[in-house]
Amino acid sequence: MVKKWMVILVACVLLTACGLGEKKETASKTEAASDEKKANVSEAEKATNEKETSASTAETDEPEQEQPLKTFDELTPEELKIPTVPMESPYGEDGNFKHVHTDKELARDFTDENNMIRFDLDEDPIRIMRTGNIDNVMNYSDTFIDLSENLSYKLQDPEEIEIAYQLFIDHPPVQLQGKEGIEYRSWEEATNMERGIIQMTILLSVPMNYLQYAIEQDEYDTEQFKTAQAEFKRIGDPMVLFPSPQTPLDYELYESIRTVHALWGKLGLYQKPEQDKEEFKALYDQTRQEVNNLFARVNYTLSEE
Repeated sequence: MVKKWMVILVACVLLTACGLGEKKETASKTEAASDEKKANVSEAEKATNEKETSASTAETDEPEQEQPLKTFDELTPEELKIPTVPMESPYGEDGNFKHVHTDKELARDFTDENNMIRFDLDEDPIRIMRTGNIDNVMNYSDTFIDLSENLSYKLQDPEEIEIAYQLFIDHPPVQLQGKEGIEYRSWEEATNMERGIIQMTILLSVPMNYLQYAIEQDEYDTEQFKTAQAEFKRIGDPMVLFPSPQTPLDYELYESIRTVHALWGKLGLYQKPEQDKEEFKALYDQTRQEVNNLFARVNYTLSEE
């Protein structure tokens, strides 16, 4: 169910002008949208899913029924919160960062086979890179990290990651549409920045789309709206670090995500949107367009060596 929600919602906000203003969508329409997006998943994954389904059916005479997907007006405030993963503090007992390296040490000791420095969340990915007399706080994970709360915004299910990655590469920008011979780097070969943006875009899709629904329904005083807006305040906080750029294309994405991150914060901090509906809608539309642009840029960078 979670995977279908993610695919449907992120596709709605990024790829089409879905009718989010409708109060209700039938279950059949929702399932049809899900089937359409799932058709973009690789043939190998579909074959695997079919095998798993057959095995599950063989094991039990009464397979578990999948619950129907909810419409926006059925979502609870809790379901609008972005899932996070707790992690250890990057600070030591003395209040300083645990790990300090020179730029040369980082390149020499931690560069992997893809020419990338990457630490898992349990490996203290927040490091200080010292260049001369300048210390830079670096996020060497492939996730957005909230330093104030010691939380990571991460997709935890490998299948969700595969669906998210496939969604990004299956929808190229206009400049690449129709071109032959385009090859994309795999998820394993993607940079931390690319992987972080893909995960964050998917995780934000639920509150992002709910705000669109609430704007069109003129519902600004519900707990759901307050929760969705609060999530943008949280993710737009200056203490949230993106993955540090490590390639020339990463630096281009970095400038784009800085713009989007600032807009997330503005959405979250907007005071009394019900009193300035047109201005708030304009801010939302701008944010949505910048996310669209970021989506296209990640597709483009993944197609470049």
